[in-house]
Amino acid sequence: MSKRSILFVIDAMAFDVVRDWLASDRLPNLARMIQDGGSLHPCVSIFPSITPAATCSIATGCYPKEHGIEGACWYDSETNDTAYFGDDLRLVLQEGMHEYLVDFGDRLNFERLKSPLIYEQASAQGIDSASLNFMWFRGPHRHSRSTPIGIRLAAGSLGDEVYGPKYLKLGDFVHDLPEGVGEVEGMETGMFGKYGFHDDTTSACLMAMAKAGKLPPLTVAYYPLNDSDAHEEGLTQAASKRLTRFDEFLGEFVEQLGGWGVVGRDFSFIMVGDHSQSEPKGAEMNSIQLDDHLHDFRRGDFGNGISDDVQLLICPNMRSAAIYFADECFDVRREVVYRVLKDPNVDQIIMENVELDGRKKYIVASSDRGRLEFWRAGGKDDDDHCDLDEHHRVHRAEDPYGNRWAFCGDLETVDCRVDEHGKVIEGRYPNAFERIEGAFTEGASPVWVTAKPGAEFSVPEVRQHPGGSHGSLHEDDSISGLLVSSDLSLKLSSDDRPRARIVDVMQLCLESIGAERWPANKIKSVDVSTSSPTH
Repeated sequence: MSKRSILFVIDAMAFDVVRDWLASDRLPNLARMIQDGGSLHPCVSIFPSITPAATCSIATGCYPKEHGIEGACWYDSETNDTAYFGDDLRLVLQEGMHEYLVDFGDRLNFERLKSPLIYEQASAQGIDSASLNFMWFRGPHRHSRSTPIGIRLAAGSLGDEVYGPKYLKLGDFVHDLPEGVGEVEGMETGMFGKYGFHDDTTSACLMAMAKAGKLPPLTVAYYPLNDSDAHEEGLTQAASKRLTRFDEFLGEFVEQLGGWGVVGRDFSFIMVGDHSQSEPKGAEMNSIQLDDHLHDFRRGDFGNGISDDVQLLICPNMRSAAIYFADECFDVRREVVYRVLKDPNVDQIIMENVELDGRKKYIVASSDRGRLEFWRAGGKDDDDHCDLDEHHRVHRAEDPYGNRWAFCGDLETVDCRVDEHGKVIEGRYPNAFERIEGAFTEGASPVWVTAKPGAEFSVPEVRQHPGGSHGSLHEDDSISGLLVSSDLSLKLSSDDRPRARIVDVMQLCLESIGAERWPANKIKSVDVSTSSPTH
């Protein structure tokens, strides 16, 4: 008999913080899970290590190149519009309040998302599931939706129906829990309760379902506040409020389920962060003012995309930024790279080699560690030609996940080396090759810029984050925590297994409920134009 699985997604839950707090006895219920055979693991995020893209990778098991969510802010060349899913009011106003609402409420899941979600995988195999306050919720079941009055007055309304898994909680917008759950106590609502998108609301729904004995085979529960608090106060202060509160809830939740013995027999618990954060190295985060470097280029307006008179468009993603260019602006691209690398707080330039007639090669450049070009070895783009000046020899190596790469240039740009067996030994940029390759979709090809630890990017439309930030390839941003119960621990604890990745989490969840990961072409998705599931 398969267990019931609960995936707790705790935004910005950092491995180092959880490890240290467990060691100092400040998370007693998580410690009890580990005592009973569970385990804590470092877990590698994607690039860019930022919430919309990273949580989508948790929910789909895919990198952005497959699921289509390129960051928190990106340019869609097919529609010539800019997608934005952050909380900077000036960018929201440039997009338009109603457009932002519709983009978040509908287009994100039903148009921009290109890969099946875990609920769709489960439903295709006859397994019911629930989503509690997670931004990724598309599924085959129709739910009633109402727009809270405060949002209606500011931005208009969303449609009165939406599709998701069998059971769905979306803040104050959707409340459709299993029959028999009854009234849910302890939810935060309204403007001061983040319109229901609050940790306490997620916990209250879980507890109510447990009390009623109505937890489905699979539940995904999202906890957003650790990340937002860490941005203002730092990871440690955020943990003192959010992780300790989650740990207290976990103890009460387990007691309601019948104790740890029942949980070990009947449930699989998976707790994962989507990324970590880089904290200030001094009194505050260093700011990289991109406009200072690029002021004499014709920069596109965020709300209008790339028009005929525009040379480039900047999409800020905290500790990374994507710079998009008008077609064939190769000279502009080269000049932008040259200028931006002069900033002492810029870490890396990451880009596709777009001058290769469609071949997929990638370039990483830094101001002090040289340049690197790499590509997949053995694939259609494999060759023995290096496109970097002054570098001619092509090498090949295998990363810890079994991917084979060809490269030339300076491995110092991603702080790795190759041992005598041809294996990649990673440094400060975990799983760099695969994460970089996974960042580039089939649409526009930006130049990504990343910040050194303790710094983040600034443009006039976005605010800074005094407590910490994320988005880069660096380990400070990229190593989240992954906690699993005893039934999953052995799968992750073998000595020869590489570090877990957030793209592995969906597979763990499906296996825990006796399901498989099906190919995308076997999964039905909702066609919102006809309001019915279609192939």
